[in-house]
Amino acid sequence: MMKSRSDTLLGLILVVSSLVFVQNLRAGPQLTPDKTTAPFGNQIRTENKTGYKNKTWTERMENRFGGQLTLEGNATGYDAGSYFDPVGTHTGTDGLVLVRLTDTLIVSEHIYFEAHYEAFARSGDTYKKQAAIQKYVPSPARDLISDSLNIDRRRLFNLTRTLEETDDHILWHRFDRLFFSIKPSWGDILFGRQAITWGNGFIFNPMDIFNPFAPSDVVRDYKMGDDLMSLRLNTDLFGECNLIYVPRRDIVTNDIDFNESSVAGKFHVFAGSREMDIMGAWHYGEIVFGLGETGIFKDAAWRTDFVWSTLEKGKDLNGYFQFVANMDYSWIWFGKNMYGLVEYYHNSLGKHNYTKALADPESLERIDRGELFVLGKNYVSALLQMELTPLLNVYLNVISNVRDPSAMIQPRMILSMTQNSTLHFGASLFYGKKQSEFGGFLIPGTPYYTNAALNAYLRFTYYF
Repeated sequence: MMKSRSDTLLGLILVVSSLVFVQNLRAGPQLTPDKTTAPFGNQIRTENKTGYKNKTWTERMENRFGGQLTLEGNATGYDAGSYFDPVGTHTGTDGLVLVRLTDTLIVSEHIYFEAHYEAFARSGDTYKKQAAIQKYVPSPARDLISDSLNIDRRRLFNLTRTLEETDDHILWHRFDRLFFSIKPSWGDILFGRQAITWGNGFIFNPMDIFNPFAPSDVVRDYKMGDDLMSLRLNTDLFGECNLIYVPRRDIVTNDIDFNESSVAGKFHVFAGSREMDIMGAWHYGEIVFGLGETGIFKDAAWRTDFVWSTLEKGKDLNGYFQFVANMDYSWIWFGKNMYGLVEYYHNSLGKHNYTKALADPESLERIDRGELFVLGKNYVSALLQMELTPLLNVYLNVISNVRDPSAMIQPRMILSMTQNSTLHFGASLFYGKKQSEFGGFLIPGTPYYTNAALNAYLRFTYYF
């Protein structure tokens, strides 16, 4: 039987990347005393340019290899009456192993390639329960509680593959970065799977319409990549301009569909001590417009974003809007370094009845696309960090629905065990009565509630 084009492409990528990684391990670092080159944000820096330019193009090439190994253990509670009831509500434990390999091939001052490969293994009670529970929860709510690995189903290339799947465990691998970059003097041109981040929100970030972090994500080592072409222009007149095209596939026909794709642009300009963002996009058949601004008030920094979008594939021109505003500040208290953040978020698409909201097609579509993470309207969030020692930091995150009221509370600590390793311990606790958003509400079409029980984790990461 013939392989599909995406299978063949993934196989070729694996072979080429493996050769690059092996070559890197055999040859070691390519640095010389008179030259240090690496991607630093928007440019590749070169020291001692005279010696650099006297080298041949093959001598100028440099390969940077790195990565991380992550081991994580979880303990999860299950509420009585939640959707875990049919499969048992005793406390469960889960384990995760992640290996991520990163490789950057610097061809010259202006050209480089980058690939990030990752492999996961997961096993445990929650994994088994989520698989067994599918028959008890109807669609579309089923998709919201499943642990789907079909994350590339909309992307131009399907670079995710399941290697082994049983009732007890799953093993899969994927490419999360795979792009080619050209850096002329006026900006950047990038083709391939890469990560783009827009917006000024810290916990909620409505202007970040390309794979944003969930508000509850406290581990943000890297952001998930997308298949796209991006162009960055530096101009004296308009400041920095970013243009992006993200082709996507229709999940039914598997064909590239412009109404499932995104074309977006953003200007970043300076206005005295303030900075402004102006964003416009054609995104999944909707018109999206955004304005953002940042500035300084005394010793604190403030940021705001306003994002408006049409609905019903552009048929509802009234649309909806999202607004986020935050302020953060650093200080010293009893000889300890402290950091605090307060953020307000409003979503006009939100509902007061969360059971009905979970059946709203517009909300569900945005949840499925990874753009919307909450069902209510108004949220106040806060983050407090204290540096107990240079190697030990403690944090407290709170995300609160101000109407219920209900909240997610996330205490955690990070210990730098060595120069290249960290130990991360944390938990997620939920506050609120039944029928509140974080306290658990009824899933439409079922007698079960969403789960609002304690989750605790221990995560060790080694970077190389």
